[in-house]
Amino acid sequence: MFLPLPESITRIDKTKANYSLLFNKWVNFDGNFAVPKELKENKVKEFIRLKDEYNERKNLLEAASTSLHRKINCVLSYLQQKSYSVVILRCKVFDALICGIGDEHTLENSIRLDHCTGLPYIPSSSIKGVAKFAAEFDTDTAEETKEKYPDIFGTLGQVGGVQFWDGFPLGIPVLKIDIMNNHFQDYYSGKVSSPSDDMNPNPVPFIVVDSGSEFYFPIVAPDQGKLRKAVEFFKTALEEWGVGAKTSVGYGMFYDFREETVVPPPQKPKKLSARDKALENLKKTVSTENFRKLLFELKEGDEDWLRASNLFVIPNFNIGFAEMLFENSAIPLNIQKELSREFIGKIDLKEARKRAEKKNDRKDLDRYEKLKAIIEAEG
Repeated sequence: MFLPLPESITRIDKTKANYSLLFNKWVNFDGNFAVPKELKENKVKEFIRLKDEYNERKNLLEAASTSLHRKINCVLSYLQQKSYSVVILRCKVFDALICGIGDEHTLENSIRLDHCTGLPYIPSSSIKGVAKFAAEFDTDTAEETKEKYPDIFGTLGQVGGVQFWDGFPLGIPVLKIDIMNNHFQDYYSGKVSSPSDDMNPNPVPFIVVDSGSEFYFPIVAPDQGKLRKAVEFFKTALEEWGVGAKTSVGYGMFYDFREETVVPPPQKPKKLSARDKALENLKKTVSTENFRKLLFELKEGDEDWLRASNLFVIPNFNIGFAEMLFENSAIPLNIQKELSREFIGKIDLKEARKRAEKKNDRKDLDRYEKLKAIIEAEG
């Protein structure tokens, strides 16, 4: 088929197109509703083609699903660190699942697909809706009690405390072609006054998520009490009523419920700054050269960092390294003062004076005087 587009676009690998865009925008059916038989045959063929296109993209969809799950886990982990109560509820489709069947589509029957990944998903609005119904439904009277649990679901004038996020598949869910079979079309359209068994059925195809496909549902609450209630209501809704379309015939129900713990993502190795690298090198090899390199990396404002580095904890680091301070005037004065205090704290004046008197060894006394002069210097 000729497309009036630049060659750089027409040569793009069609198998890597986003499935959501393909399903909603790239349908071959020409829209000729005047020929019912041809329309029916073409629709079935087109739904089969769309399902095959989905299967051809499994590697791309798998990568998108894995990436999305990792990102959601990262956000939940952050919220958990901020004292929110979070959980991921996992469960499997019991029979079939269809959300968004009534969305506008050339083939009349659609399926809700995530615009970014192309994966089928369950909107958070549907999830909150069925959970709210389960919470408010009175099983004794078979009636719905309005405005129950406003702290969880909210009211017209109040925001609910619990967040129900979109439900996404774990891995790649299986899609299949299903049909709705209208047995009495002439009767329902008003052409005849009563239904009869001699009327031709009118199968209507559509795509559903097949049984066994696993989904996960993140739920966030301000405390464990609200979270546990929300999870209980949602599980009841999925087990007993289902979510999405055609729940009256068993679609949208789930089983095998499990709660997934939100695990903080592995921390990336922190990139060391120049001063941190210099300190690490000094710890590995204690030498005047490495200490000199560290001094040249220190800047005004590094005093707190310097105190926390505990230089004298490093094996073989001693008072002799104070000589580097006297040789390098380019070192910021505040850094010189901080180091001088560290070095003075390690000089035993009593012992230094004894050595000076008995052995004429004034090294430590001279260092002390120089260090003291640095501390008292103005600037």
